Formats: sequence, structure tokens, C-alpha cells
Amino acid sequence: MKNRGFTLIELLIAMAVFATAGLAIMQASTAHLRALTQLEELTLASYIADNELQKAILHQESWPPAERKQGQLEMANRQWQWQLLYSKVEDDDLRQVQVRVSLADKPEDILYQLQTYVGKRDE
Repeated sequence: MKNRGFTLIELLIAMAVFATAGLAIMQASTAHLRALTQLEELTLASYIADNELQKAILHQESWPPAERKQGQLEMANRQWQWQLLYSKVEDDDLRQVQVRVSLADKPEDILYQLQTYVGKRDE
């Protein structure tokens, strides 16, 4: 009567193959979750940048505008920091406006940046 089944070597090789495959799947899942988190942060930061840029354009109080404005807000249960930077250009009736958005606990790590130009309003 011949024994049927796996030898110890075959079993160890099969376990090594499955362990390697499991590790690869875990690494892929972790990378996917990290990418989703980054995508969510970029999306929210883009909303904040667009909102602050539109507010800066609509509620322009004086000309020339202050060189820098900043603030914090909460969105999606996170604290965000935004910063508006105005730069002079060749035309005195125009200013370049740049908004930068970061998480409040990492202000040096700019997640999203948006820029446009604003002109002097005729009153």
C-alpha cells in the first residue's frame, strides 16, 4: 500500500508560497489605503483653496491688497490652514494671488496650491 499525501518538504514549500502571496496582498492593500487617504486630502484641500480664492476675489476690500492673509478652518473633522499670498506684477492694476493649503498640524507640508490674477475694481 502506497502512502498518499504531502511530504514535509512539499508542505513547507506550499506554506512559503502562500505566506509570500499573503504578504504581497497585504502590501498592496496598505498602499491602496494610503493612496485613498492622500486622494481624499488633496480633494478637500482643493475645495478649500478654491473657496478661499473665490472669497478673496469677491470680498476685495482695498487696493493694493495686503501681501499675506492666512487662517484656519475645520472641514471633514480635520483642521486645515490656508494662506493667501499676493504678488506684484508689472501692471499696477493686477496682482497675482496664490493660495496654499495644508493640514494645521503640518503647516510646512503644502498639500495643494492654486493661483490666479485679480485686478483693481472700478468703484
